[in-house]
This record gives sequence, C-alpha cells and structure tokens, in this order.
Amino acid sequence: MPATSLLVRHRMLVLLLLSAAVYLPCLGLRDMWYPDEPDIAEVCLAMFHRGDWITPLRNGVPWVDYPPLIYWLGCISSWALGGMTEFALRLPCALAGIGMVLVTCAAVSRWFDPRTGFWSGLILLTLPQFALQATGYRTDMLLTFFLATGMFVYAHAIARRLEWWPRIVAFLLFGVAMLAKGPLGLLLPGMLLTLWHGSRREWKPLLQLAPLSLLSIAVYLPWFVACADAMGRDNILYELYAQNFARFQSGFRGHLKPLYYYFLTYWYDLPPWAFVLPFAVWWIVKAKLTRDRWIQLALWWFFASFVFFSLAATKRQLYLLPAYPAAALLIARWITALGERESEPGPAPDPRPARVFVSGIWMGFFALGIVAFLAAIAAGPVVAHIDADEIYRKIVLASRLPLVAVGVVLVASALWIRRAGDDLSKGLDRSGLALVPVYIVAFCLILPVINPAKTYAPSGRWIRRQIGEQPNFGLVNPDLGFHKQGAFGFYTGGKRVVLLTKGAEAEQFLREHPKSVVLVLEGVAKQVFPHWESEWSSRVVGRLVAGRYPYFVVRGS
Repeated sequence: MPATSLLVRHRMLVLLLLSAAVYLPCLGLRDMWYPDEPDIAEVCLAMFHRGDWITPLRNGVPWVDYPPLIYWLGCISSWALGGMTEFALRLPCALAGIGMVLVTCAAVSRWFDPRTGFWSGLILLTLPQFALQATGYRTDMLLTFFLATGMFVYAHAIARRLEWWPRIVAFLLFGVAMLAKGPLGLLLPGMLLTLWHGSRREWKPLLQLAPLSLLSIAVYLPWFVACADAMGRDNILYELYAQNFARFQSGFRGHLKPLYYYFLTYWYDLPPWAFVLPFAVWWIVKAKLTRDRWIQLALWWFFASFVFFSLAATKRQLYLLPAYPAAALLIARWITALGERESEPGPAPDPRPARVFVSGIWMGFFALGIVAFLAAIAAGPVVAHIDADEIYRKIVLASRLPLVAVGVVLVASALWIRRAGDDLSKGLDRSGLALVPVYIVAFCLILPVINPAKTYAPSGRWIRRQIGEQPNFGLVNPDLGFHKQGAFGFYTGGKRVVLLTKGAEAEQFLREHPKSVVLVLEGVAKQVFPHWESEWSSRVVGRLVAGRYPYFVVRGS
C-alpha cells in the first residue's frame, strides 16, 4: 500500500482541506478583473440594490447574456456576509469548485476504488483552468458543478436498475445548470447521455431522456417567462437565439476562434496532467477497458464535449470546463493502475511515461524556482534601466518578495519529489500533492501583485467622490467604452456610464449634468475633440488610470 494510504482513507476530508486552502484565502485579495467579472458584478450590484431578482440590468438596460443564477448567488452571499465585496461575490464559485472536487471523488470512489477517487479529486483540484475559475466570479464553474453533479447522479441511478428518483434529481440539476448558462445546461448532458446509451444500445433509458428533459425545462422556464414579461417576449427570444445558437454558428458576438483552438489551449489549461491523458486513454483502449460502463461514460463525456465546443464558432478556454471531471477520472484510473499493476486485468500500463512525467515535474519545478530567484534579484536593476509606465515599475518591484516565495516553494517541491527515487507510486503522489502549495503561493501572492494593472477600483471610487449624488458620468473611449462600462459602473457604486463619441456630445452632457465629469481616453482626446488644446485641456481636473488605460477627467466650463 503506498505511503498515501492515510490520505486515501480520509480522502474527502483531505480534499476538502486542500481545495479550501487553494480556493478560499485569495478570493478577496484582488479586485474584479476583465474579462467578465466586472460586468457580472455590476449586474449583481443592480439586482442587490433594486431587489428585482427577475430582470438583470447592466448600466440600466436589460442584459441577459447570462441567466440569473450567478447574480442570485452573489446577492445571497453578499447579504449573508454583510456587504458586496470581492470575497462575497466569488465565494459561491469557490464553493462550487470545492463541491465539484468532492462530488467527483465520491462518485469515482463508488465506481472504482478509493484511491482512484482520491486521485480524480486531486487532479481536478489542480487543473489550472479549473482552479482559476474556482477563484473567479464567472458562471462557468456553476454550470460545471450542476451539470457534472447531475451526470454523476444520473449514472448512479443507471447502476441501480434505472431508479427514477436519482434520475429526476439529475435532470432537476440540469435545470439549475440552465439557470447558470442557458440551454447548454441541458443540451450538453442530453447529448452526452444520448451518445452513452446509444453506444450501449440501451434503448429504454434513451427514450426516457426526452420526458425527463421536461423537468429541466420546468426549472428554467418560470424565470424565462417572468423575464420575458419584463423586457418583452421578442427581445428575450432574440437574446436566447443570439447568445446560444447564433454564437455557436457564427460567433458574431466575439470570441471567434479556429477549429483547432482547443487543441492548442488544452496544453496550457490542463498541465501538467495534459501530458499524461493521451497515455491514459491509450492504455484504456489497449486494456479493453472501454467495455466498462463508467469508462465509456467518461470517454464520451470528455471527447464529445471537446468536439462539440470545437465545432462552435465561438470559443473560450473556460467553455471546456464541464468536461474536466471526465478527464480527471480517466487520468486517475491510469495512475491507480500504475500503482497496482499486478492486480489489474489485461495488459499493465507502461510505467515509462509516468517516470518521464515525474522527472519532468521535479526538473521543471527546480528550473522555474531558479528562474524565480533570478527574476527577484534582477527586478531592481531592470526597473532602473527600462522606460515603462509607473504602474508597471511598481508591479515589478512589488513582485520581488512573492517571486522569492514562489522560488522557495518550487525548489523545495522539486527536491521532495526527487527524494522519492525509483518509487514510481510515491513519485506520482508527491507530484500531485506538490501542486497545491504552488497554487496557494501563486493565488495569494502573485495575482495580488498584478492587481494594480487590472483594477478599476481606485478610479471608480475617486469618480464617486467627485460627482457625489450625480447618477451618471460620461466616458469617451470609442473602441472599448462598451466593454468597460461594467467595471466603472460597479466600482462607482452603480453610477450610470454614458458613452460619448464626439466633443459635441460631451459638451451637451456637461451642460445637462454640470456637477458630473467626463472621462476621456488619453489616446483619443485630440482625435475626438478637434479643439482639445484650446477649448478642452483647460477643463481637465485630473488624470486617472483604470485597468492600465489612462484617462483625462473633464468638467464643464
């Protein structure tokens, strides 16, 4: 029995503590960052103040890019914690990430064995994109939690002779997933279960998927109908089509990426485990484990999701998040077989890829640790000799101590893994566990240092003090103004952001709101305002930097 037998015996408690240590301490250490977080936070703030839990509003206008679950949970968390803070808003997603780790461990332990369950949870916990989304305020972690939990519950029902109640619960969870991300919350698991049952020629449960889907729709439909009454049926139907089906076909709202996009992002969204997944799948096929019901489900779950999202015109790295529990299961099955090769049926896994993997981990950690030390030493001289904005100079100098901490953790982890010697099982165990302190240091020390280049908080609070009770202010940023409304709106406490594109519009705004201000992006001031030097520069009452973009602050004459 490997040295981690104690950890395996108490795997749920261990994974709870590890995931809490990675995800929770850092939630309030940085402000809301683009992409997505400020926009979602602004909508949540409006819902929190207005008490209208039906119609999401962004800058005073209905905005249903996302269904309401992310806002509801943000409001509930903020109310429970006594205020809307970054920690309160991100907490539901962190809890969903912790819950996903525990649910995956519990389900895989039941299907296979405790060690495979422990490894599946640990791998999921340490996937970079999963950890990043668990510490952010975006809706994809909620989608993943309810969708994947529903898949596990449904599969449990199939194992128990098609019990109805677990399957009902599963489709109710898919309905909650729809409240997190729209129709995808039902379409994706429906597709996966159809492929799974169809490949096994299980016609009865396959035919029962359609009536069960009505339960998911019943969960989602009341909010959809209520929101349609508030913003108009035609408007919400158009948004439903545009956000889900038109974006899949054409990507007309952005994030248009080539077909091979996920083949590239796979390597830096799932490291270091991305490098062993192909070997795990190869062994599974070679050992004919594809006949196993749960392995079949995991294979369909990951690869069909991969193909589905690759076929979509709109692509983002986090879209593949719901497939991560399946990837963790497949890798965990291979790792467990490596540790118990004599008891495994069929051909044993080739240990050579695992040995290369362990060696690559400790050597990579050691090299990166040395680089971190050198970067910390060089930070001062580099800042003294480069011509950079003050904000970046401060970030470089502030990063010295965190880089030293990262270097210590990486080098110590590398030496700890190396001490496992030729014991492959111990080397794999230590490689997985060593990732946890690396994430803790990165999230708690490195990301907060970067915050000054990403934050809108100081500028938003400064604007709020300047305009007092004024309900709105102007923003001149022709290319990015619409995309920056959320951050300005959230950090000014819900002030309305009026987008302006011409000097005449700014003049008109300041006449109507003489106690307010207009923010003018420095790079466009002379293009938007032909008489900037003679008429407008004298009105500048301040200069601020928001999300690394410099703005002039202009008042009326």
